[in-house]
Amino acid sequence: MSDNNRWKSIGLVALLILSPWLAVQGWILVGAPLPTHTSLPTCPEGTQNCASLGAGGLVRMDGDLQTTIDANVSEVWDAFETWSSENGLNVERDVEGEDGSSFSHRVAITPFWRFPDDVVVSFQPIDDDSTAISLYSSSRLGVSDLGVNPDRLVSLHEALMNA
Repeated sequence: MSDNNRWKSIGLVALLILSPWLAVQGWILVGAPLPTHTSLPTCPEGTQNCASLGAGGLVRMDGDLQTTIDANVSEVWDAFETWSSENGLNVERDVEGEDGSSFSHRVAITPFWRFPDDVVVSFQPIDDDSTAISLYSSSRLGVSDLGVNPDRLVSLHEALMNA
């Protein structure tokens, strides 16, 4: 077998191995367009691929988790920024309200398959030393997230509680 034919065979085998991944990437590109969240979304009833805590309702989360944090919005925002960076979230939209509130829509991309999950937060000042938090995480595709979104919000909640 000549070197040229050998490289062609190697290329075809590599393409064959990569084809499922490439097909999934095409499906994600077509089936999961980027939503434009301008307010906190709500999870659909009976969902298995969405979780929320706070103003958007309690969905697939422990009811004992606090939605008020003893820290000002700036401190909570800094804790969110740090957590977001550590978890590799991409910023889609950050808005600071005239009332001192903060809103953010970020996207978490799963390793390997690269499924996009939307993470939306809203922080509302109660007074100078406390903040109401609302957290939302949802997979754009599929009927189940295998517990990823509730786990993500528990991790975020823990980071915010340490603000």
